[in-house]
Order: sequence, then C-alpha cells, then structure tokens
Amino acid sequence: MLYESNWFRLQSLKYTPLIAALCFLFLVYPIINSDHSNWWIDLVTTLFFSVSFLALFLKIKDKLKFVVIGKTQIIIKDKGSEQEYNWLDVEEIKLNRFLALYKLKIKNQESIYFTPYGLTTWLAGDLSDMGVIINKMKKELSI
Repeated sequence: MLYESNWFRLQSLKYTPLIAALCFLFLVYPIINSDHSNWWIDLVTTLFFSVSFLALFLKIKDKLKFVVIGKTQIIIKDKGSEQEYNWLDVEEIKLNRFLALYKLKIKNQESIYFTPYGLTTWLAGDLSDMGVIINKMKKELSI
C-alpha cells in the first residue's frame, strides 16, 4: 500500500509566506499609514516584512514536494512529473517534529521536504502508517 503526503498541509506550508507578504503589502500598510505620522517608518517596516516573507516563499516553494511512500518505492511528484526511487537510493530521511515535515535526501539530489500522511505529535512523532514504514526502512537499511 502507498501512502501520500498530506496535500492540504503541503500547500498551506508552501503558500502561507506568499499570502503573508501580500497581506502586509496590501492590507497592513494602508491601515498603519492612515495616521500619516512617520509614514516612512511604516513604509520601511512593511516593505521589510513583505520582502522577507516573499524571500521565504521563493526559497521553500521548490523544496516542498508531494511524496508517495511504499514498502519498496518512493515516488516524488513535482510539476506533473513523477520520479520513482528505491529505498536503497535514500541517503537520509528524518522528521522535524516541530514543523511536522520530513526531510528526504536522495543520492545525487538536493534535499526535499514533505508532509506526513497522518497527524504527528511533538512528543510521539509520526505514528501513521507512513511513519511506521519510514521507521522500519530506516532501521533495516541503517539510514
């Protein structure tokens, strides 16, 4: 059986910085600028946060990918194409419990990030079926 990343959580993580940048630019700045005192401080602050969130979006948008994991294969879906890998191709896979994101490093590839199939907890980690497969394969292959 194959287990897919949580699509909604993946898209939320990917596009939240872009939405935050646009909100700062188009919603927050007019509200704080309505006072008209020290407008340049408000402008610099708004531009700083907007550019920061936009830079964060540009940095993470290509690293967050949709991943399907099974007992024998890993499929990475990106922009309409699918790349299939074997578990022997995996250099590293680990869960960031705070962000609930997996980091996957395939040999001769850049690291990518994906969301787990089910819910994760900060203390227990990923207890879903996907997490069970990942932990079993990490132990068997000493990843």
